Amino acid sequence: MIGVTGCSIYIPRYRLPREVIAQAWDGRVLPGAKAVSNFDEDSLTMGQSAVWRLGSGAPDRLYFASTTSPYWQRSTASQIAAACDWGPETATADFGGSLRSGFSALLAGFDALASEAASEIIVVAADRRDAPPESFEELVFGDAAAAVRISRGAAAGAELVASVSRSDDFLDEWRRDADIFVHSYTSKYSLTRGYEANAVAAARAVLAKAGVHASDVALMALSSSDGRSHLACAKALGIAAERVRDGAALEAGVAGTATPLIALAQALMAAKAGDLVLAIAYGEGADAILLRAGAPIAVVDTQADKTIVEKSYARYRKSREYMRHEERGPEISNVLWKKEERQNVRLHGTKCPQCGTVQFPITRVCQACRNSEGLREVALGRTGRVFTFTKDFLYDAPVQPTVMVVIDLDGGGRFMCQMTDVDEREVRIGMPVELVLRRMREGGHNHHYYWKCRPV
Repeated sequence: MIGVTGCSIYIPRYRLPREVIAQAWDGRVLPGAKAVSNFDEDSLTMGQSAVWRLGSGAPDRLYFASTTSPYWQRSTASQIAAACDWGPETATADFGGSLRSGFSALLAGFDALASEAASEIIVVAADRRDAPPESFEELVFGDAAAAVRISRGAAAGAELVASVSRSDDFLDEWRRDADIFVHSYTSKYSLTRGYEANAVAAARAVLAKAGVHASDVALMALSSSDGRSHLACAKALGIAAERVRDGAALEAGVAGTATPLIALAQALMAAKAGDLVLAIAYGEGADAILLRAGAPIAVVDTQADKTIVEKSYARYRKSREYMRHEERGPEISNVLWKKEERQNVRLHGTKCPQCGTVQFPITRVCQACRNSEGLREVALGRTGRVFTFTKDFLYDAPVQPTVMVVIDLDGGGRFMCQMTDVDEREVRIGMPVELVLRRMREGGHNHHYYWKCRPV
């Protein structure tokens, strides 16, 4: 059997009510709020969080999809694999250019499993898209990531029944290599000729390939840029609106390549054994997959996390612009990078064989018993509790103060870092936290990432 065996949804904790945007521009108000990444988050860090939450060991392959990768030439998938402390045996590949690139990666993964080139693959999609201020897209674009584990030979999960892919060089949304903002032709024609025509055609093709009817479909995973057109597609197919999952568009926003995977995860959460699940992703054509649900699939969903409401549009814009500022950090050579990768990227420390003390950074002499023989490199835990903290009002960041903490890690070791995604008034000794990869500084024409913590 080839199918989906696990899903993970990562949605940032910050929410910007759409009425805050409308008030800033004296525009129309849309209901709900959109998820916005913190100033130190991007597609790489959100993707890594989604992958890490799947909780499995290293897969045979990792595919990363995004239209907003922080690099045009450097593998984001390889960086995520390193931050997950996976070895070089995990093959990586990056997909992009289209809003359906997450599903394109998923279909490539199914093909690899079918050819027995791999037995387990993780596909992750993440986007942090920016829309022109005062535009309709600014109201609806959200930030998020989602990861899907697909496997061959598994007895549980959702089995792949059929898949199709169709291309259509139709211009409705685009972003050039020199653009910051997404551009679009927002119109009825764009939705009917582009989105609806391709989504419905792909759905009908995959149903015909599987030899089933739309009435046999228990749940459909499909989202749309305007929050309504996916229901028109469902109506055209004869699928009731209550059977549609749209990827948390109202609660979190439309998150580019991540939204189709989020919708798929939502549908699989609601599916019962034997249910047929139809999932579609649109972008210059459409990809469609049909799955048959088996045993329940564990879905890790961060929407249950405590959210932080951002009530200032000015702070939101300042946060979005922060990472585009001039170079602030030093240049880090590839010699130093490689020398400290296991410590600073993979989060390895040292364990003393005599007294059992775990310490960070990696050392040759135990700080507890001064032993220098047989010290062993070990992976550090990524959860712990605050040992002590201070608040720094001088650190250059969009929001003051910056909370600096020392953490006692679960499994041993003490780690100092910044705290993020937190109201500084709520920080306390003993607070449970988790380590998260975040973007720190720009330097040497490069992005620098390091570990921060946030409340669990």
